[in-house]
Amino acid sequence: MPSDFSVTGDDVDSVAAWTVIRAARELARRLAEELAPLDLTPVEFGALVQLASGGERNQAELARAVGVRPQSMAALMGGLETRGLVERGAAPGRGRASRLRLTRDGRELLADAWPRVRVSNAWFGDDVDGLVAALRPFTTDGSINAAVDGVV
Repeated sequence: MPSDFSVTGDDVDSVAAWTVIRAARELARRLAEELAPLDLTPVEFGALVQLASGGERNQAELARAVGVRPQSMAALMGGLETRGLVERGAAPGRGRASRLRLTRDGRELLADAWPRVRVSNAWFGDDVDGLVAALRPFTTDGSINAAVDGVV
């Protein structure tokens, strides 16, 4: 059964969410290039900087803060731990998740990475604050409610 559906490139480009997804992939690639000389990926940077800014966290908390699945965090933390960038603290009680924290080496690597990441703000022109403010609700605790926004 033939469909009457048609769409132009301009139609596709007018879908904000799709444009953000495409841009995010390109920005992740660019940021990966900036961090590659430090042997650090954008997700690893995200995990380290979240620990630096928020103190000790367990893997589930860190996964939420970085925006990855908790299942992915175990392998990520294992690699960072092997490199001596993070360490696990003693669990605060039986059955409680251990806390992750930055090591001195992790802080030193972040000190090298931070300027490389901050330079990326120049990619966005003069209204970085406005862009960050517009995108932040989509990166936090789910303050954008899909049902209210007509997605569901």
